[in-house]
Amino acid sequence: MIGRWRRVCPHDILLVVGGGGDDSRESIDDDLEETRSMREDPSPDSDPNEKFYSGDNQNRMNGQALDFKQLNTHAWEAFEKGQDIHMQAAPSQAELLFKNYKIIKEKLKHKTKDSIIEKYGNAASEELPRELLGQTEREIEYDQAGRIIKGQEASLPRSKYEEDVFINNHTTVWGSWWKDFQWGYKCCKQTIRNSYCTGFAGIEAAEAATELMKTNMARKEATQDNTPEDEEKQLATWGTDVTDNLVLDKKLLAEALKKVEEPSRA
Repeated sequence: MIGRWRRVCPHDILLVVGGGGDDSRESIDDDLEETRSMREDPSPDSDPNEKFYSGDNQNRMNGQALDFKQLNTHAWEAFEKGQDIHMQAAPSQAELLFKNYKIIKEKLKHKTKDSIIEKYGNAASEELPRELLGQTEREIEYDQAGRIIKGQEASLPRSKYEEDVFINNHTTVWGSWWKDFQWGYKCCKQTIRNSYCTGFAGIEAAEAATELMKTNMARKEATQDNTPEDEEKQLATWGTDVTDNLVLDKKLLAEALKKVEEPSRA
């Protein structure tokens, strides 16, 4: 019989007892394989409430084992980044640096959270409206379409973009007026984005210009309608009937009569 201690892992030591020769060595290897397999859950498909053993890995991922693992990981990462830290050479220093690291990380986390709440607000801490907590005696009047007529002012939703920004002396925003498939300003009814607001006087001037243009166009159309069209001159030929709208050239008529009278005088 041979009895000896053999290290299976850094935390486990196995006493192997057996005979000499190859058979004993094979039995030792089998025992080692069985010991390694006990780290995992031997029955992963079973009901967790009915298990009495879930493997050694369950204990390795909680409690002080998990803290020790995180401490080693922090020491390795800090050493790779250039810090003079070593877990085995100076364990107290490594543990102190790890504690300071967790404190600084927690402070930074709270600082980031406070800055976000300060910028965007905290919806969880806001008080709920009384309408959600129960009945009230406040009267609200609605129309047939369900719109509020009296009792509560409808609040417009806000967006992340700037709102109610007036430029170039305008009192309304761009897009508050629509006409002829064009957006514009309601205060001056202009459809040019970067135009300067002229107010009510500009509206009157624009309407007067429009009316004047319409009047001129109507006058032009009326003048064109009253202009007589050029009558087509119809010439009479020999053997054709004379029409009522025949137009005679006086000069040619005088020359023709003169030619007729000359032979009679001779």
